[in-house]
Amino acid sequence: MKTVSEAIEDYLYSIRVIENKAANTVTSYQNDLKRYEDYLKRFEITDITEVNSQLIQEFIGDALSELSRSSVTHLITTLRGFHGYLFLTYNIPSPMGSLSIRRTQDHLPLFLNETDMNKLLESCDLNDPKQYLHHLILQLIYVSGLRVSELCNLQIKQVNLSHSQLRIFGKGSKERLVLINDQTCQMMNHYFTFIRPGFNRKKNNSLFFINHLGNPVNRQYVFNLIKQKAEELGLNTAISPHSLRHSFATHMLASGADLRSVQELLGHSDISTTQIYTHVQNEQLRKAYDLLPRAERNENTEFKEEEKNVQNIK
Repeated sequence: MKTVSEAIEDYLYSIRVIENKAANTVTSYQNDLKRYEDYLKRFEITDITEVNSQLIQEFIGDALSELSRSSVTHLITTLRGFHGYLFLTYNIPSPMGSLSIRRTQDHLPLFLNETDMNKLLESCDLNDPKQYLHHLILQLIYVSGLRVSELCNLQIKQVNLSHSQLRIFGKGSKERLVLINDQTCQMMNHYFTFIRPGFNRKKNNSLFFINHLGNPVNRQYVFNLIKQKAEELGLNTAISPHSLRHSFATHMLASGADLRSVQELLGHSDISTTQIYTHVQNEQLRKAYDLLPRAERNENTEFKEEEKNVQNIK
């Protein structure tokens, strides 16, 4: 077995000593791989051969919500070099495939409109314990903006239902308080009191979410749940757990929430990351504007000026 830390150490030695890359280049690669290793640790992945293409895609999707597109492009370059080295040196297949991101500023996060979001939630039979859990998972991500890793790693001691809040440890162990609405709080209480005890066969699990098999809910479980639901309901099959987080942010801003508040709720360290959601609103405004009759658009200069101002928000 080749551990993740050993593989990274070998690769950094190779590019520093054998390839003689510049010190700044090595440092930038090291920083990227530290982020990668930290992400894998969250899911207790220590063997580098356990990494697959889906995990890579989720890691990149996660990074896109925190970093600029140029930084994510650099991250992909680092991973491609790293896994290429492992293949050539240790014959470990690369999970990178043809992964890339478009080099454009027009990329907008994938999210569900409120109609499709309700359709997704209403597809679960709340009388069935397993589907009750499914509904709760989907609803909690949507109403709180949690990352899938934060939901999966949620400990019982982090849940305070009496105050309707969760104590979340995000990236870099950064702590934040996440509020949940009354309905979600009641559902969490019902799950914990009446459903979870029947699932918790091992009786010693400190994680809040356990599935019907008695196992902790992991990212793969949530990912498969959403994919299956999307196919059943005829929704965009490209949606993922992160799409529900995007939906939370987009709908919050559309309802009048200020950008700083959404930044805090999402746990973004930089507000420029949160600003991508204002671009979503701008795109929706532009599409609505394009539907106006030509004569009306020409006359409505006030609307055009407002659109111009919105488009200039960075």
